[in-house]
Amino acid sequence: MRTIALNHLPPIQDLQFISDSSGFVLTHTGRLYRFSGNKTFLMETPRDFIISHFHFIDATHGAIAGNAQTVKAAPQQGSFGVVGLLLLLCWVWQNRRGPIRLLAAYASCLIVGCGLLVSCAASWQQYRTADPTSSYTHFLSHNPLSHSAFHHYVGNKGQKSFIAITQDEGSHWQTHEVPSNFFVTALTALGQNFFVGTYAREEAGVIPMHADGDVWIYGSDPTLTPQLAANLAEHPYGLRASRGIKGFFISQRDSALYMYGSDRMPTIPSSVLSATNGNIYALPITLKPKGKLIDVPDTVDVHSLAQSETGELWVSLDNRKPYLSKGALKHTILPTKRLLRFHAGRWVPVSVAPGASVRQVAFVPNTPMGYALTESGNVFETRDHGETWHDSGQQGVRRMQPRPHVITWLQADNQLVVYQPEIKK
Repeated sequence: MRTIALNHLPPIQDLQFISDSSGFVLTHTGRLYRFSGNKTFLMETPRDFIISHFHFIDATHGAIAGNAQTVKAAPQQGSFGVVGLLLLLCWVWQNRRGPIRLLAAYASCLIVGCGLLVSCAASWQQYRTADPTSSYTHFLSHNPLSHSAFHHYVGNKGQKSFIAITQDEGSHWQTHEVPSNFFVTALTALGQNFFVGTYAREEAGVIPMHADGDVWIYGSDPTLTPQLAANLAEHPYGLRASRGIKGFFISQRDSALYMYGSDRMPTIPSSVLSATNGNIYALPITLKPKGKLIDVPDTVDVHSLAQSETGELWVSLDNRKPYLSKGALKHTILPTKRLLRFHAGRWVPVSVAPGASVRQVAFVPNTPMGYALTESGNVFETRDHGETWHDSGQQGVRRMQPRPHVITWLQADNQLVVYQPEIKK
């Protein structure tokens, strides 16, 4: 075990090791630092937005992303989609001129609405096939890549989303506005292309939560996806996910990109994604069909996702369950954040310790070693692909990040730990 102490920095929010002794950290003040051993170097970054996420492909090529608020948001009562039709009906009611005109207006809205639903029902269903081995999984055969228009949530009025990319260790940055006012909630890379995940609004309050989201792609590396050779930062390709994105997981075993977060957000007209339940959206790394949606129990968000050496998926679930109240989504709090494994086509609850609430799960690639981080900061370890778990004795851990053959984590007081588990043969 090796520890790198960065006590001189403000509290660290996130970390990424590039080697076993160097990498990058993001502080809670939104400043990005490069570190080599205990030495740190503040990186000059664009001031157009507050950095919430970063990801580096190597020591020189990386991206930062986040949001900026230009106008104070006003409380809203909903968003476009299903709500748009309701607003139209309200407008008709308030501007009525008589029973005949009112009846005609309602009939028109009903006909248009039903027409949309009926016409779209036949089109999206042809792209969905149930998995005969699991009631939680559907296969999708539609083309996921598209050029989408600006995605707007009325509750986020005045908010902007950004990504900035460097290819020279941060000496120069190219900043691009993401075509959405959703919150940036995830960032990763496939090949030389960066993927930005968004979530309309996770928190419930004066402005209603809204579990919609997308993935936007920046870069024109055609190695995995030839179509991206024509990708433009001014009008990027994207994946209209119809669910809030909380994270990405790239599976070398499956050659797949996993996107996870909330369950579907219904839309009018429906699409195969907005009409199919599932908190985990998986695509081949080529971004071509066929993809799949995997649902989890309880309609809660997937908080983290990992894959064991055996190929089983593991998730930790949020402890906030959404419910509808007076037309707005709100949360009810569950006792714990549950840990589940996807075994033989069904989700199996796993307890690492009585009453433990699991914040994050991770497996070291190509080993039987796995780790579960609890809300109290304790780390539990498995050495047999998750069959048994024991307390590792590590405390005060805030975040984990697996690397080839090692697990790294952020510990209290800005301690970066590199732990190479001893694997019994």
